[in-house]
Amino acid sequence: MSEAESGCDERSLRIALFHANLPEPGRRPGGVEIAVHRLANALVDLGNDHVTVLSTTRAPLDARYASERIFAYAPALATNALARVLLLPLALNTVDLGRYDVVHLHGDDWFLFLRKTATVRTLHGSALREAAHSTSPRHKALMYGLYALEHLSARLCTLPLAVGNDAAALYGIRHVVSNGVDLNVFFPGKKASQPRVLFVGTWEGRKRGQFVYESFLRDVLPRFPEAELCMVSDVCGQHPSVIHEVFPSDSVLAQRYREAWVFALPSTYEGFGIPYLEALASGTAVVSTPNTGAQDVLDGGRYGDIVEDAEFGRAIADALGSREHRERLEQAGIDWARHYSWEQVARHHRAMYLSALSLRSRPDTTRPGVKSR
Repeated sequence: MSEAESGCDERSLRIALFHANLPEPGRRPGGVEIAVHRLANALVDLGNDHVTVLSTTRAPLDARYASERIFAYAPALATNALARVLLLPLALNTVDLGRYDVVHLHGDDWFLFLRKTATVRTLHGSALREAAHSTSPRHKALMYGLYALEHLSARLCTLPLAVGNDAAALYGIRHVVSNGVDLNVFFPGKKASQPRVLFVGTWEGRKRGQFVYESFLRDVLPRFPEAELCMVSDVCGQHPSVIHEVFPSDSVLAQRYREAWVFALPSTYEGFGIPYLEALASGTAVVSTPNTGAQDVLDGGRYGDIVEDAEFGRAIADALGSREHRERLEQAGIDWARHYSWEQVARHHRAMYLSALSLRSRPDTTRPGVKSR
């Protein structure tokens, strides 16, 4: 194994990460922008490199990295769907990326043809899977189009990375990476005094908050009349046993994870499944329906219950009723989550950056990051 591949090379790197948006107060952030923000902070914490995030929005207040707001004069490049798909990737060609040793792209780069430095591209799941599980015809059509463009991105970059085994298989990518969890924020604590179920996601769409709500009323409350459902969601039905919160801070969200007896997320598709990981790190048992993110993060059901829709509500009630089962999942999940600390994730990414630099210096080398078909 080379020094670059082992991640032992301690030279100082100038690293840039790009994503169209970064998390902003008052707006529900997407999973990728959260991952980019936290990865950049973790890279800074390694203490050896200069890290900059390029984005059309301002950096959050807790950003420890340098930030550069690009295209501030044209906010539609990030807010208008067609402009973001067609114009933003073209506009990236006007940004001086040669200032950096390596640029880590997290989307919207398929028309970036002027690549004067090593580029790494992460596929966070797949637009093909998003299309298959979308309930909006317009969104479905957009995702099918993006799927073809994502293949182009994977082949334009120096080194492509995939989050999860499913994305790796779809795009023919060799290197699989993970997102992480902040173990200083998400950690075990005191549980609620009465049975509590937590959901984090949206009411409609693939997260299926309404399904959790209905399953709780139908299958859980009859067995546990004192139980509560905490819905961290955009909208929610009203019921005396249901607590509704919208866009809490990380510290408040982490407290909700700690207090819950069971975290329930019946998502039809997760590219990675950060909420599952946050629950595991918080020492909370997980009940999920089958999806690629749950299969990866929960290791096929070893660290959480993965059940079909017909069994979902009953599985939540069974977990609430079995302290022994919950405690087994809680301890196993805490131990498993340590493998996803942001420090470990950042070190793995840095090793990938060094590999990209090595590949860039050998332009005649075939692309080892993409599998031949």
